[in-house]
Amino acid sequence: MRLTFQSTVARSDKYRPDIDGLRAIAVIPVVLYHARVAGFTGGFVGVDVFYVISGYLITSLIAKDILLGNFSFVSFYERRIRRIFPALFAVLFLCTLAAAVLFVPKDFVAFGKSVIAVTFFVGNEFFKRTGGSGGYFDRAAESQVLLHAWSLSVEEQFYLFFPTTLLLLARWGKGRLNRILIVVAIASFFISLWLTHYRALIAFYSLIPRAWELLLGALLAMRAAPQLKTRLSREIAALVGLGLIACAVFLYTEETTFPGWRALLPCVGAWLIMYAGENGSSSVGTILSFRPLVFVGVISYSLYLWHWPIIVFSRCFSAGDLSGVQTTVVILLSFVMAFVSFEFVERPFRGRRSPITRGQIYSFGFAASALSIALGFAILLHHGFPGRYDDATRQLVVENVARKSDFQEVCSNWRTEVHSVADINFCELGSDSPKKIMFLGDSHVQQLYPLIKKLYDDGDLKDHGVVVAVENACLPAEHLNSIDQRLHCDAFTHFALMRAEAPDIDTVFIAFNTWFSVHRDVCPSIDGKCVGTISVEEARASFLRELAEHIRQLRSDGKRVIVSLPFPMYDKSIPDLEIRNAVLGRFGLGGVAKDITLPIMRDQLASVAEATGAEVFDPRESLCSGKNCITELKGVSIYKDDNHIAASQIGILGGDLEMVLRPTVHRVEKISNVRPEGTKA
Repeated sequence: MRLTFQSTVARSDKYRPDIDGLRAIAVIPVVLYHARVAGFTGGFVGVDVFYVISGYLITSLIAKDILLGNFSFVSFYERRIRRIFPALFAVLFLCTLAAAVLFVPKDFVAFGKSVIAVTFFVGNEFFKRTGGSGGYFDRAAESQVLLHAWSLSVEEQFYLFFPTTLLLLARWGKGRLNRILIVVAIASFFISLWLTHYRALIAFYSLIPRAWELLLGALLAMRAAPQLKTRLSREIAALVGLGLIACAVFLYTEETTFPGWRALLPCVGAWLIMYAGENGSSSVGTILSFRPLVFVGVISYSLYLWHWPIIVFSRCFSAGDLSGVQTTVVILLSFVMAFVSFEFVERPFRGRRSPITRGQIYSFGFAASALSIALGFAILLHHGFPGRYDDATRQLVVENVARKSDFQEVCSNWRTEVHSVADINFCELGSDSPKKIMFLGDSHVQQLYPLIKKLYDDGDLKDHGVVVAVENACLPAEHLNSIDQRLHCDAFTHFALMRAEAPDIDTVFIAFNTWFSVHRDVCPSIDGKCVGTISVEEARASFLRELAEHIRQLRSDGKRVIVSLPFPMYDKSIPDLEIRNAVLGRFGLGGVAKDITLPIMRDQLASVAEATGAEVFDPRESLCSGKNCITELKGVSIYKDDNHIAASQIGILGGDLEMVLRPTVHRVEKISNVRPEGTKA
């Protein structure tokens, strides 16, 4: 078979290589965004570019056939099957094999459900209901192998109704066809605006609020805009279009409210580029016609289908985020698979020279769909085929899966706006006690709650009550915030410290995740809003200064202050790693987690505590022996993820936490106590 850089429709007089180049501009940011390559934070808008391209190309074909009086639904859906089905079902079947090896029964069942939904082209509705509260951007959605197929479902739902609509409008709408399409597109856009504000998941996943994007391309195909008659006008239109797409790709983030009006940038950008190319050449059109870009555009459909499963399975295999080298390998593998898929799966079914007849293509479509649905239901009916494992492996898998939800989320103020002390959800034990210990921090304080409650219930805190103030993903700082715009770390800390200054609080225990010392996720803030950017080093220095000031203020008020040194933080999810080790360890594919906690952060926190008169709690005293830290017991994780100890295992810290919490006069007796069995590595 001859390998080629050209589309199978390149022989047509109407072929526009710049559109294949535009496809490349759409798919590359999507791949890099999903691979978490720095800078491409808005790469997800490539899907919107695809919608405009699709609306333009498909409407061009439909309108041509209607004009010639030979439009046929049989021919139209034959072309759709040839274009969509071969690569899609190749991906579905190979993903099923990979999932059967890598996925535990619970995840395999979820995968089976998604296979059925994608086969029926209702994947958008399925993922809308199962992707978590954050939808497409939810962390939980990242394990959904077929998540990216939501966009394909929207597109196919559109083409289920659009040909009939266009045919009826052409016959009965007479000269009003374009005006009707414009009205429908505007209505869809305003529905998108409303839903984005009030029903964000529906706005993102559903057909009606997305239809205007496809109709935008359709209107261009219907010549709804006047021609650009000069080279200058084409140059300006194409450059503006490219700039709009670039702005969306590089400026948008997961926190950007989307789609809504912000979808205009990539959509109008794509529309302007194609609009300019409709009327003649331009510099942007010449650039987009560059053969390597055209090649990527030609394989873009296969690339889109393959890249996300490869990324998900790679993360599953590594039991964590990918390194820079691994990310590069994954991206290259995606391109290789896309090329192979296009040449050996897509091409034989496409073009006028395809040896596969219409009857055969419909038979293939029916058979592939039936087999896919059967596989999905087989996975469901057999509960993910737990018989794939022996009894010992199955037990390890079950226990490690349970660990991932073994956490008590009872005190959190997650994404809650805080304008006063009354807005904070404090957990209190012994509210009538005249003396209390306040635990202040993020989820690393939250993880301690079961242990704190046990110590209180057992009377180990003597006559002290407890107040717990937790804001997940937030540092205890009044002038720093997370870049997540939905968090209010500075306000929370300000009012939580006001509570700490109350007379009934005599001890303040401060703990927090030191993720910010590794990732650039912190910004200077005022009233919860970022007011600039700082480096990781600047964030660490700024936080340590604030922490020292807080401790000095509390100490001046007569409070005892205890600062927790960092909990071990790993490069992999420990439960996922132990699942992988249980399943694949017998093949020599077991792995270990790397502690990525920065030693300098421990040293600097200890120095701040010493300089300000605070005491120190070191969780590594219970979890580690030298550089070796315990992460599992008999193959079962003691963590619920990569840095939080599971609620059922937090007792490992019991002896050391009790000792540091009790007043100095009571601590001598504890020093001589024997450490609970199993708390050392």
